[in-house]
Amino acid sequence: MKNKKTTYILLVVVLFVWAMVIYQFFSFSGGSEPIVENHTTLNIKPIQAPKRDTFSINVNYRDPFLGKMYNPHNKKATRKQNTSNKPKETIVWPSVIYKGLVSDSDDKRKVFMVMIKGKTFFMREKDTEEEVKLLKGNREFIEVKYKGKKNKILIQE
Repeated sequence: MKNKKTTYILLVVVLFVWAMVIYQFFSFSGGSEPIVENHTTLNIKPIQAPKRDTFSINVNYRDPFLGKMYNPHNKKATRKQNTSNKPKETIVWPSVIYKGLVSDSDDKRKVFMVMIKGKTFFMREKDTEEEVKLLKGNREFIEVKYKGKKNKILIQE
């Protein structure tokens, strides 16, 4: 008889919980109340960060293990590089656009569709068009060389 009594009590508790869940669900879905928007202006003040205090460590002290004073590296080994006043030559790359792989990817010699300065070229690896040399490539990108500088170009569709 005791089992039936607890079963009935648990049944009532379960029904009460489900009734609350259903009530909560339907009470949120009824959007008959108007939504009021509050437009408030926020005044944002920048935070003043404190200036950091810098310090340096003096490492000119006796080595506790060797008993010798600290000796910086030999300054003879550092050389000044030849800095000439020649302006470095800036290279202006032509517009190079990689359109895709034309041949099968299984072929040993792949053919790539490349647009250089608005002209379309079908190039293979190590071909040169408009002073642009195609070094290597795959479906996602090609690597080209122009006046000694290499560049990696992604596919554009």
